[in-house]
Amino acid sequence: MLITFYDATRGARWRIATNWLSDLPIDQWHGVTTDGSGRVTRLELTANQLKGEIPPELGGLTNLTELDLGWNQLSGGIPPELGNLANLTSLNLKRNQLSGGIPPELGSLANLTELNLDWNQLSGEIPTELRSLANLETLSLYGNQLSGEIPTELRSLANLTSLNLGGNQLSGEIPPELGSLANLTELFLSNNQLSGEIPPELGSLANLTELFLSNNQLSGEIPPELGSLANLTELFLSNNQLSGEIPPELGSLANLTELDLGRNSLSGEIPPELGSLSSLTWLDLHGNQLSGEIPPELGDLANLRGLNLHGNQLSGEIPPELRSLANLETLTLYDNQLSGEIPSEIGRLESLTWLLLYDNQLSGEMPSELGNLANLRGLNLGWNLLSGEIPPELGRLANLTDLFLRGNKLTGCIPVHLRNVPWNDLHQLRLSLCE
Repeated sequence: MLITFYDATRGARWRIATNWLSDLPIDQWHGVTTDGSGRVTRLELTANQLKGEIPPELGGLTNLTELDLGWNQLSGGIPPELGNLANLTSLNLKRNQLSGGIPPELGSLANLTELNLDWNQLSGEIPTELRSLANLETLSLYGNQLSGEIPTELRSLANLTSLNLGGNQLSGEIPPELGSLANLTELFLSNNQLSGEIPPELGSLANLTELFLSNNQLSGEIPPELGSLANLTELFLSNNQLSGEIPPELGSLANLTELDLGRNSLSGEIPPELGSLSSLTWLDLHGNQLSGEIPPELGDLANLRGLNLHGNQLSGEIPPELRSLANLETLTLYDNQLSGEIPSEIGRLESLTWLLLYDNQLSGEMPSELGNLANLRGLNLGWNLLSGEIPPELGRLANLTDLFLRGNKLTGCIPVHLRNVPWNDLHQLRLSLCE
């Protein structure tokens, strides 16, 4: 059977084929492990330049416990005969060019703990027969062309810790039955065509650390029950059709490091409770219909590296409390209705690389303290109501690559060092260079 496999996958062109087809014991063939009686228990040929189709004869290796053929160039369908591998605990065929449907026969692999078919060209529906995989801990089907609805029968996978169905063409609603998978730590459903509301039952997944639902067609409000996910570290709901207000309950997610609710239709004010997310490194609320002022409590997010609030209807002044965000690298507040002066305290954000405040109603003079932002690469203050002269201190920004200031009421002259910024609109200011 191994010789058949070798021939079917162009073994002569493998990256490593040490001892294959030799007279040496097969446990000395590259990637082959045997038990005491000489039967093959493991076949691991990851990233070994295998091409061609997986031969059905592979289903005859009935003592096989691990089959890893990931990161190759295998094509054709997955042989249903693999369902005969009753002792198999791990099946990894990720990163190939496999096509056709997922064989329902894989539901016979009663001892399977890991099934990884990521990044292939598999199509059709997810077989309901997979519900029989009682020992399954990881089910990963990301990056295929699977369609149809997510089977409610997956609720039977009581030992599942990771479920990744992202990057497909799945439709319909998220089954509330997924909320019964008590051991689940990772749920990835992003990049599909899922619709309907986010089931509040997902708030029962007490062990969940990662929840990815971005890039779907989900609607309705964000369930406040998600605030019960005490172990959650990443919550991505961006690029959907979610509406209503941001639940203040999300401020209870003490372990959250990344929160992305961008590109939805969320309205109302930013809950000040988000300022309690002490572990947060990334907060993205851009592209919604949020209104009111920026809560000064966001200045308590000491670990924050990215704050993206652009493309909303936020008003009022930029809170000087943001000066406490010592690790902040990106601050994007453009395309809002912010007013008042640019706080000089922003000049204390020494880690800042991008400061984008354009398309607001900011007034007054540019703070000379912006010249202290030694790491700044991008500065866009265009299309505001700024007046006065361009601070000569900006000429100290040696790393600046993007500088846009047009659409204001600036006077005086342009600091000579700024003419070296690769991308700028200084010529449109109609100001002369300073001597």
